[in-house]
Amino acid sequence: MLALLTRKVRGLTGRLQSKLDGAVQRYKQARTVRRTVAPYPSTIYLAVNTRCGFACKMCDVGTNQYDTQFYKIMSLSKDKPRERLALDRLKTLVDEVKDFKPMVAATSTEPLLYKDIIPLCDYVVGNGLQMLVTTAGLQLEKYAEELVRVGVQHLWVSIDGPPEIHNDIRGVKDSFQKSVAGIRAVDDWKRRLGRDYPKIGINYALSNYNYHCLEAFMAAVHPLPVGQITFSHMNYVTAGTAETHNARFGHLYPATVSSVSSADPTKVDVAVLWDQINLVKTRYPGRVAFGPDLDRKGLEDFYFHPEVFVRGDRCYVP
Repeated sequence: MLALLTRKVRGLTGRLQSKLDGAVQRYKQARTVRRTVAPYPSTIYLAVNTRCGFACKMCDVGTNQYDTQFYKIMSLSKDKPRERLALDRLKTLVDEVKDFKPMVAATSTEPLLYKDIIPLCDYVVGNGLQMLVTTAGLQLEKYAEELVRVGVQHLWVSIDGPPEIHNDIRGVKDSFQKSVAGIRAVDDWKRRLGRDYPKIGINYALSNYNYHCLEAFMAAVHPLPVGQITFSHMNYVTAGTAETHNARFGHLYPATVSSVSSADPTKVDVAVLWDQINLVKTRYPGRVAFGPDLDRKGLEDFYFHPEVFVRGDRCYVP
């Protein structure tokens, strides 16, 4: 009896050890895969068209800077513009990626000027994916009901200052007022239809035209039915930055200046900006975010020393 019990214990111990060894091996393999295989993208960003309707002072498209990298990405070229992406192709893209459940984000140039934006949103949501739309807001009131009905989950509206500053930057009279009317219309349709979505946020692109008026902006938009308000430092590429990049990577992926034709990061008074950042963080805790959220030295480096990396290290894969 004792011998039989001993054999059973040994057999059980062996099976447990085998399972443990297998689990350890699978864990090691999983760690190797995580280190060597890129994960699926969590978000698919779409530039669905090249139309905008604005003439933003800090934008290469808005100021018709045909030779810049950003303009070429958005429009290909002055002579051969890409008007829009075909809906059928975008549906195929959704079919190709839906199994790993990314969020699909229509962010540029102006998605609400894309004639198939509502069918696209409907198809994305219908396939069980999260849909995000970013808009400058001129057409938002017009599309408010449909965006709510098709179930868009995230809506970001770009507003770059209190009314007079925003309207001047964008080059369109009453554009601030139209964006606000659109936000209120979306919120109204959410209540009328009993929907929780889309969640609405505001994005503010920081530049030398509006760095000084963050608190005035917050006072103007604080009553609006929005969740987060994000202040984003623009992705400037100066001539010096482009030259440094091209010396190392120009043979693979040449860079050009970007977002500096009419905007000038060196005209940002960092002391004033720093005071404004701390003011809105104090007065509106939990409501505002900054991308990236830099300290005082980080701001100085970002706007005056573009060769300094404010977060992490350089990427060697252009």
